[in-house]
Amino acid sequence: MNEKVLVLLIGTNPLPNYIVGSYLRENYNKFVLIYSERNEEINQSSTADYAEKLKKHLNLNNNCVPLPLYDISNPKSIRNDLGIFPKEKIDEVHLNYTGGTKTMVAHVYNFLKEKFGDKFNASYLDARSYKLVYDYNEKGVILKDKIKIDIKTLLSIHLYDKDVSFEIYDTYSYKKKFADSFDDISQKIENAITGGRGEEFIKWLEDPFRKIFKGPGKILENKSKFKQHIDNFSKNDDLSPINKFNNYTPDFIWDILNAFPEDKKINDGKKLWIPDDSISNNKFSDCIKDTVEFLDGKWFEWYVYSQIRNKLLDRKLKEGEYFGISLKAQRKDSPNFELDIFIINGYQLVGLSLTTSKRQGDCKLKGFEVIHRVRQIGGDESKAILITGMDSSKKDDLQKDLAYVTGTAEDKIVVFAIDDWVDIGDKICEEVFR
Repeated sequence: MNEKVLVLLIGTNPLPNYIVGSYLRENYNKFVLIYSERNEEINQSSTADYAEKLKKHLNLNNNCVPLPLYDISNPKSIRNDLGIFPKEKIDEVHLNYTGGTKTMVAHVYNFLKEKFGDKFNASYLDARSYKLVYDYNEKGVILKDKIKIDIKTLLSIHLYDKDVSFEIYDTYSYKKKFADSFDDISQKIENAITGGRGEEFIKWLEDPFRKIFKGPGKILENKSKFKQHIDNFSKNDDLSPINKFNNYTPDFIWDILNAFPEDKKINDGKKLWIPDDSISNNKFSDCIKDTVEFLDGKWFEWYVYSQIRNKLLDRKLKEGEYFGISLKAQRKDSPNFELDIFIINGYQLVGLSLTTSKRQGDCKLKGFEVIHRVRQIGGDESKAILITGMDSSKKDDLQKDLAYVTGTAEDKIVVFAIDDWVDIGDKICEEVFR
């Protein structure tokens, strides 16, 4: 039997190649991965590593032919490199031209069309409709529900193989740090948010909490620096952070603070805890550092994650493969990849970024970051969700601004405000599975 060949163009976003390769793999007995070869003379980088990862994760084995292009901007050079195709031994050639540069697409397409005539057909993966659209059939096939990719594979095909880590519900790090107290802490925070006290909690975190615990230098690691920082506040000013903490902290926040383990509390009854001279620096840091980090923002990640977890499990998404919290990964010669929370629906990556800030500038920067992150490994099919502490009247303008400035489709960036926190789990799932 002659060969049926699937040709994939490998660019710096290999996800479409993985999707199409996974769907069409059983229909073809030979696979040609066309990638750019490193060429320093024309400042051309190589996508060979992406091709190698695809070969591995698609299980192409010995049926795969790597085909490097020496100069992806030169039509004559491209045609010369494509000369390996033996016309007489091939029954069908299918080109998926979603990946690669425009020049690669144009000249590879034309070359194969000219050489194989009726034996040639082609397709592309549409990022908006999630359809594999064939040149001879405009209806296409929706692949979003047919092809799945787990987070480790998604990171791996983008070369993020180093130090991949994320957390899941049962082994979440703060559960260990706060032991038996953790469930009570998180429940009290959840009660406050769902009870409509979210804005009041955020105001308290801004002042007095952060003014006390987010001072200059390493005040959480050095007892003397912390006490000096505290002494710098006026004791006669009724609105100083210390007086606000001691005299104006709402009862529901005292309930939250008192839920922490005895050796992790930042309060002593209804007063700020001040370390005495007998406590070492290490003991002091061990006592407050985890609590301060959690209250400074980790609580919000956990609240959102706990609101979506069971809903995602009900949708048959496996935790640790298709969703998780505090994702981090590295690759050679590249900044770390991070997401507060990730969800993968089929092959669509949804990245969540969280901030309790209500300031437009802070929220906008977080929006830019999460859009960049999800595109980095999720491509144009990805979706970014930004959850903020801003007023609901401003979220639509921010969403439109982020879409316009980044060139993102408006349905691929969603902004939530503080009024959305109460039922945030339902709202996130509505966006993920719409």
